[in-house]
Amino acid sequence: MLTNVQLHREWEMNKSLRNRWLAIGACVALLGTAAGVWVLLHPASFVVQPWRAQQSVTSARFVFGPYPVDADMHRLKAEGITTIISLLNPQLPYEASLLEDEKERAARLGMRVLNFPMGSILGQRFGADYERNSRAAAEAAIASPGTVYIHCYLGLHRAASVRDYLEQHAGQVATREFDGSLEHGRSQRQLANERAQGLYEQDDYAGALRELATVQPLDYAAHVLTGWIQLRLGDNVLARDAFRRATLMADAKADAWGGLGFALLRLDDLEGASTAFEQALRLSPDDNDAMLGMAQVLYRQDRTQQARALLERLHAESPDNAEVNALLERLKQPADAPR
Repeated sequence: MLTNVQLHREWEMNKSLRNRWLAIGACVALLGTAAGVWVLLHPASFVVQPWRAQQSVTSARFVFGPYPVDADMHRLKAEGITTIISLLNPQLPYEASLLEDEKERAARLGMRVLNFPMGSILGQRFGADYERNSRAAAEAAIASPGTVYIHCYLGLHRAASVRDYLEQHAGQVATREFDGSLEHGRSQRQLANERAQGLYEQDDYAGALRELATVQPLDYAAHVLTGWIQLRLGDNVLARDAFRRATLMADAKADAWGGLGFALLRLDDLEGASTAFEQALRLSPDDNDAMLGMAQVLYRQDRTQQARALLERLHAESPDNAEVNALLERLKQPADAPR
């Protein structure tokens, strides 16, 4: 028979064991929650990838798919897409975070993001605005110029709702399906451009130029990328010539005019740079790179008030932009200070 002391010791041991298991359970729950959050914030991870929809590419203007990660963004840019319609719901914390990341990446690439929140969890609709925003997203896609990318989280239910509306009101949307790989359904020119873009982002400029040269003649995207490569290499004349060839093409966009502006700025052709940046901003009024380039031109032309207005607008959008902040600091210096 156990004594009171022995019973107390046994009770203490059981209590310690219970506390230990509770602590382990709490840690497992915490790790599980953290893992779940990580998965939700990485929609292209190996966990989510099997559930993501294949992209559906229209023969005309509308592309449907899942949330575009960074690699997707560059591919969409190369395809000439300038408008992204996001159906993510900012009321869901993980979708709010993804939406902000998407807007930042799109802005850097000169694309705009329109958000029409639609609530859906595991395919189940919720929220009074689901149908209204589905219709509004479709109408915005119809009204947007050029090709539009429309997506939700996985590219399934919410995107399908918008697609249904478009099929009813914008004519039959003929599509072809592909598996999301870069090789499938792409021309040799597109493949070469995409491989060159990847090499450029790895700072392999010589390799990128070799890749671009494998298919002739160069198309618009290849000329623009050549211009940026030559700017990185410091050959401003070759950069100017590449961008200028791109601006002469029928499908010239703001990125070619902005690149030409920076090349001319480096060549001290302030009037030419000003004209190029003006054209870029005419095509894309919210192009931050073109605004910064124009601010640099105005600063060098001693048009400080106009330069400051552009820089303060850029600073409000991106307070940590080192280049903008440095130029704003220079504007605070006396007029006779060296520049």
